[in-house]
Amino acid sequence: MKRNVASRLVLTLTFSAMLAGAATADPARLGADLTPMGAERAGNAAGTIPEWTGGISTPPAGYVAGQKHVDPFAGDAAIYTVDASNMDAHAANLTEGQKAMMRTHATYKLNVYPTRRACAYPQTVYDAMKHNAANARLVADGNGVEGARIASPFPVPTEAKQVIWNHILGYRGYKSTMQVAAAAPTSGGAYTVVQSSDRRINGYADPALGDIADLNNVESKWIRINTAPAQQAGSAFLFHNTINQKVQERFGWLYSPQNRRVVAASRSAYDSPIPGTDNLRFSDMQFMYNGALDLYDWTLEGKREILTPYNTYKLSSGDFNYSEILQSGHLNPEAVRYELHRVWVVDGRLKAGARHAFHRRTLYVDEDSWMIVQTDLYGADGAVARAQEAYVQNYYEVPFCAMDSEIAYDFATGRYHVQQLKAQEPAPDYHADALKDDEFTPAALRRLVVR
Repeated sequence: MKRNVASRLVLTLTFSAMLAGAATADPARLGADLTPMGAERAGNAAGTIPEWTGGISTPPAGYVAGQKHVDPFAGDAAIYTVDASNMDAHAANLTEGQKAMMRTHATYKLNVYPTRRACAYPQTVYDAMKHNAANARLVADGNGVEGARIASPFPVPTEAKQVIWNHILGYRGYKSTMQVAAAAPTSGGAYTVVQSSDRRINGYADPALGDIADLNNVESKWIRINTAPAQQAGSAFLFHNTINQKVQERFGWLYSPQNRRVVAASRSAYDSPIPGTDNLRFSDMQFMYNGALDLYDWTLEGKREILTPYNTYKLSSGDFNYSEILQSGHLNPEAVRYELHRVWVVDGRLKAGARHAFHRRTLYVDEDSWMIVQTDLYGADGAVARAQEAYVQNYYEVPFCAMDSEIAYDFATGRYHVQQLKAQEPAPDYHADALKDDEFTPAALRRLVVR
């Protein structure tokens, strides 16, 4: 206990010193001591996290547009493995969710590879980050953002809500289409793979965007059409994801092939369960965290070095099919690559009088991509109830780092729900320039699915 208190004290003092040197978001630091995205350019003192030297900004040899991504680090070998037998020795680099997984599942382990800081972004994103450093600001008690464009608003953050907004508004490409799969295996390992076709316009990522205010509070628009299994084929939804969800929660429409009608979707916010996930996901767990920030008191706790899935090309390569990936309790550990990365740690405690299934949330935000890569989600009893992991991959043909797939673990049931799997799907298209904004309306959705 004394050691943990001392460690937190060192972290707090270190972070306080860091904030003292970053009282204002100086755009000149981006591309200097900080990367263009706002991460520390330097490696760590131990040499286990290298300096960022530009990432991968062009496709490697052998990559063919439209086909599966070539793994630029296929020659790497795992340098060590963490499991229940040695987790105490690596506790400083594990999240509470990972520790709970190791205590719960004897077969759960992390195969750790050399850290490769591969993330890179287009110059338009780097330019936007400098603009945002000088102009972005929180409004509406932290539930909205002004003065930002295209990418994460706060590359040199000084408070917790800024870091969360960096995730919510992080660059994810402008227009995309893809085919994805999801599953929620039972405790006995049985599952049904649900396959879908997605199309998305992220209006906030439009390279021509002048300012976030031009979006009329709608950050992105997303259509999903289920294609398998047969009993779900043809069902679809359309969602408009709003920016300030205290002004308007995200809204959407559903299509059912049984009644051939498009109807307004029910409320999708906070801890309302997401349909089709066996109650293993709440609305604000989607994409690791989304929605209003008003239910929690958020604290920025500084940075940690943690083991997290990164450069996970193997998982989506097709080398493993779904029957090999989807195992009881967790994914096949041999299909997942872990690396040591620096993350911002944001802790949220449920406000007095507020109601939510999670009384505490700890978010781990990758410094190089501003994506939430891990979460610890605590119930009323103070124990970790659920945990999430995001699988990060650089889509170097753009380039940008994306959440290639994402998993939510539930400790009460020993089950999980994984989504955005692509192992047996075609490669996604992040240059879907033919998509038009007027295709993301209820009438257009009906025309799309009724043919």
